[in-house]
Amino acid sequence: MTAVTNNIRITKHMWQIAIPSVLANLSTPLLGLSDSFIMGHLPHERYLAAVALGSMFFSILYNGVNFLRMGTTGLAAQAQGREDELSLGRLLLRGCITAAMIGILFVFLQSLILNAFFIFIETETQVTNLTAQYFTIRIWGAPFALMNYVASGWLLGMGRAKEVLYIHLYMNIVNIILNFVFVYGYDMTANGVALGTVLSETTAFLLSLYYVKRHSRKNFNIPIFSSTVLKNIFNISAFKVLFSLNRDIFIRTMCLTMTLASFVVLGTRFGTEVLAANAVLMNLQNLTSYGLDGFAQAAEVLVGKEIGRKSKKNLRAAVIISSKWAIITAVAMTLFYYIFGEMIINLLTNIETIRNISSNYLTWIIILPLLSIWSFQLDGIFIGATAGSSMRNGMIISVISYILAIYILIPLWGNHGLWAAYSIFMIMRAITLFYKYPEIEKRAT
Repeated sequence: MTAVTNNIRITKHMWQIAIPSVLANLSTPLLGLSDSFIMGHLPHERYLAAVALGSMFFSILYNGVNFLRMGTTGLAAQAQGREDELSLGRLLLRGCITAAMIGILFVFLQSLILNAFFIFIETETQVTNLTAQYFTIRIWGAPFALMNYVASGWLLGMGRAKEVLYIHLYMNIVNIILNFVFVYGYDMTANGVALGTVLSETTAFLLSLYYVKRHSRKNFNIPIFSSTVLKNIFNISAFKVLFSLNRDIFIRTMCLTMTLASFVVLGTRFGTEVLAANAVLMNLQNLTSYGLDGFAQAAEVLVGKEIGRKSKKNLRAAVIISSKWAIITAVAMTLFYYIFGEMIINLLTNIETIRNISSNYLTWIIILPLLSIWSFQLDGIFIGATAGSSMRNGMIISVISYILAIYILIPLWGNHGLWAAYSIFMIMRAITLFYKYPEIEKRAT
C-alpha cells in the first residue's frame, strides 16, 4: 500500500469516527443551552444560576470518574488492534460493574457530597435551595449515567461512532423534550430539569446495551455475554489492574474538574448576575469543547489501534490527519462566535443585564477555540495511547499555572482576569503534552 493510499484510508476512517462524534458531542452542550434557555426565560435569574451550579456539581462527580469512558476507549481500541475478543468482552463487563458500584455509592452519599460542595459556594439562600433540589433528584440517575460512559467508550473504541451518536441524540433530545414538558407543562423549575435528565439517562443506557449486544453478535466469534467471557469476571486481581490503569487518568481528570469548578465558584464572588452570565458563556465554550473533541476522539481510536498493531508510521499519519482537520474546525468556530456570538446570547436569555454582562466577556469565547484545540487534540492522542502518567503530570503543572494566574490576574482585572487564567490553563495543557509526544510514537515500535 502506497503512502498516499494509506493516508486516504486513514482519512476516511477518521471522518467515519469524527463526524458522528462531533454530532454526538455537540448534542450535549445543546442540552446545556436548552436548559439555559428554559431557566433564562423564567422570572428571576436565580433559576438559571441554580441549574448552572447543579450542573457544575455533576460535572465534578462525573468528570471525576470519566476514566470509565476514556480508559475504556483506549484499551478497547488497542485490544481490537490485537484482535483480542476475550479482553474486549471482559473490559466492557468489568467497566460496567465498576461504574454501577460508583454510581450507587454516589446515591448513598448524596447528602455528604452536597454539603461538601456548598462549603465552597457563596450565593443567595434561594439559589442554594434550588440547587439542592436539583441535585437530590438528578443523583438517582448516576448508576445509569456512569454505565453509559463505559458502554459508549467501548463502542467508540470499536469504531462504532454512529451508535454513540444515536445514543447521545436519543438521550439529549428526550431530555430537552422532558425539560420543556415538566417546566412549562407542570410548572416545575430546577426540579423539572433534574427529573428530565434522570429519565433520559436511564433509558439511554438500555439503548447502549442493545447496540453493544448487536455489535458483538455480528462481529465477534466470542459473544459478549457468553460463559467464556463471564468466567472469572469478578476476579479481584483483574479489577485491581483496571483501577491501576485508570488511576493516573482519574488524578488528571479530577485536577481538570476542580479547575472548572473553581471557575464557577470564583464567579459567584462577582454576584449572581455575573455568575449567570459566565454560565451562558461557558455553555458556548462547552460547545467548542464538545465539537472539537470529535476529532480528539477520532485520534483516540486511530492511535489506539495503531499502537495495538505496532505501526509507528500509521500512528504519525493518524495524528497529522486528525489534527489538521481539528485546527480547521477551530478556526471556523472562532469566526462563528465572532459573527453570531451576541445573537446566541440574546437567544439564551431575555434578561437585559445578563445580556449586557455576557457581551462584555464575549471576546474570550471568540479566541478560546484557537487556544483550546491543541490541548483537546493532544488529550485524544494520549488517551488512545493510554499514557495516563504523562496526562497526569501535565495537568498538575497546568493547574499550578492556573492558580498563579488567578492570584495575579483576578485582583487586576476581575472577571476578565478569571477568563484570562482559564485561557492560560488551556495553553499550558497543550505545552506540557506536546513536550511528551515523542514517547507516544515509541509505544508503536
